[in-house]
Formats: sequence, structure tokens, C-alpha cells
Amino acid sequence: ISSIGQMGIEGYVLLCSKEHYVGVGGTPKKYYLELVEMLDKTREIISKVYNSDVLVFEHGPRLGCHKGGGCLDHMHFHLVPTNINILEFLERLFVLEKVNNFDRLREIYQKKESSYLYIENQNKEKYVIEVNIPIPSQYLRQVISASNRNKAWDWRIYQDYETLEITAKKIKGALN
Repeated sequence: ISSIGQMGIEGYVLLCSKEHYVGVGGTPKKYYLELVEMLDKTREIISKVYNSDVLVFEHGPRLGCHKGGGCLDHMHFHLVPTNINILEFLERLFVLEKVNNFDRLREIYQKKESSYLYIENQNKEKYVIEVNIPIPSQYLRQVISASNRNKAWDWRIYQDYETLEITAKKIKGALN
């Protein structure tokens, strides 16, 4: 779905689960294949419509308002058509762990005392950062906005309905 807080980037969408799960790490493993298929289909549509590679990320659960993250512990991926390489920035501050699937997210989620940042770069390489320190709210949105030289990272302040409507129309047109 297209969502408020587009950061001035047409094509930015959220892929959310129908049922409530606390992040990908809290999603039952039996749904991982379906989740990967939906993620790939959504990425493909965005890539075609915007002629762009797509960055995917999730702020893991328990990084909510009290610790940072996005304040929403319902499973959702952010898909952003952009060539911004946020991994270059993140690897200066964190340990990036390359993974092949969502199993590591589940492992971190089950620890209860930490959480994660999940990133799939434009080459579909998957990385996890285990986080057990406070980080700013909407952290990866802040990194993208800073890299894009805009300050519209906070969806509560910069709701950007105009870009949302354009995104929704273009994506809907691609589905018809």
C-alpha cells in the first residue's frame, strides 16, 4: 500500500501482513515463503513503474517509541525506489550481518532484550543489524532522507498526500 510520509519519493510503499504479527521476526515461519513471494512481486512492480532498483527495510519490533524505530510493531516492509546505498553509512556504525532468509530475525525477536534493523539492498542482498541500544525514531527513514538531502523523514509531520496519491495511481495503473 502507498502510505503517508513518502519522503518526497514517488513509489514508496509499505507491504503489510493482513494478520497482526510483531515484525517479520514474530511472523510464523510457515508464512515466510508467501512473504518472500509478495515482497518479490511488489518489488518487481515498483521497479517496472519507476524504472528503479528498490531498497527494502524493516525496523524490527521493540524499537518502538520508547527506543526508536517506527513506533509500529505490526509487520511491515518499506519498499523505496532509490539508488541510495544506506549500507555504506550503516556499516560505519553497526555490525552488518549478511543473511539468506528471515530465520535470524526470528532468533533476535525471541531474545526479548534486543531487536533488529533488516535491509535488502538494491541487489536483493539481505542484511540484519542486531540492535540492543536506543536508536532514533524512524531511523532508516532518517538515513534515507539525509542521503537524499531532504528533511521529510517524519511521516507524522511530512505526510505528503500529493506524492501518495501519485504513487497509488501509478501502482494501480500497473496492476490493471
